[in-house]
Amino acid sequence: GLSIGDTYQGGIIFYLDATGCHGLIAAPSDQSTGIQWYNGSYSVTNAVRDGIGAGEFNTERIIANQATGAYAAQICANYQGGNYGDWYLPSKYELNLMYLSIGEGNALGLGYVGGFASNLYWSSTEDNYDYAWVQGFSSGNQLNYGKDGSGCVRAVRAF
Repeated sequence: GLSIGDTYQGGIIFYLDATGCHGLIAAPSDQSTGIQWYNGSYSVTNAVRDGIGAGEFNTERIIANQATGAYAAQICANYQGGNYGDWYLPSKYELNLMYLSIGEGNALGLGYVGGFASNLYWSSTEDNYDYAWVQGFSSGNQLNYGKDGSGCVRAVRAF
């Protein structure tokens, strides 16, 4: 069977559903250690979903609004880890699960297996015109942060 913390399909499992057969995987390393959420222009992207699977929808909304470029959602969508092309920027909820399971939150007692920086990580969940949600991987706090700020990015995918 699969377990949280296992290496699987190009990343590290950080969430399993009740069946133990489906879940979420984090890329094994950061896609960026300092990139903006937006592509140079403020707007409302309607990337406001939160929860399991919400990051995929949010990533699509962000890219539809912001077009191509070098920003958090786009670099996740472009990531091809493990030869998979369905990576996305995690929702606020998915990012917190990542922190708690394979990050410094270590709620499951697995140790710090994700190799995250002690920094702010972008979620795909927008707060408003100017701000999106980040997770502090040293403190565990989630806060809204200016879309033009610099944050780390870790892509995720569902299996």
